[in-house]
Amino acid sequence: MFKKITDERLIVKNLKNIRVAYVFQTLGILAILIYEGINKGVSAVTTNPLWLVFIGTGVLFAFMNLGISVDNDETIYEKKQSSYMKTVMICLFVGVLFGCMTSLTPDGSVEQGILLGTVIFISALIPYTIIYFLKKKRIEESE
Repeated sequence: MFKKITDERLIVKNLKNIRVAYVFQTLGILAILIYEGINKGVSAVTTNPLWLVFIGTGVLFAFMNLGISVDNDETIYEKKQSSYMKTVMICLFVGVLFGCMTSLTPDGSVEQGILLGTVIFISALIPYTIIYFLKKKRIEESE
């Protein structure tokens, strides 16, 4: 149906058009959320499905840029890669710390502390794991 674009100038132009559309869409969603926040309050913003789209888009964009950041990092080959277990332990420490802080608050419970600690541990570990294995792959490819 559509022909594949082979001209590099057209590919770059197409990517720039997609970027402009993405920025326009994100600004539109943000404007709608700000409008709702001003008129109905912050709780209305967080219950709006556009909030989920906005947060999901930001997270997806950040994860997609991880590979580019690793490729752009010129110090990969100069530095010795740190231990993966060290990264896991740091993430675990941060998760346990936040979990304990939450459970020690007057309104907090042990269940909330465990839940928050687990979420923070997993949320911190996923990007570090992706970056670690991308760097490891790049180092192995260069050798």
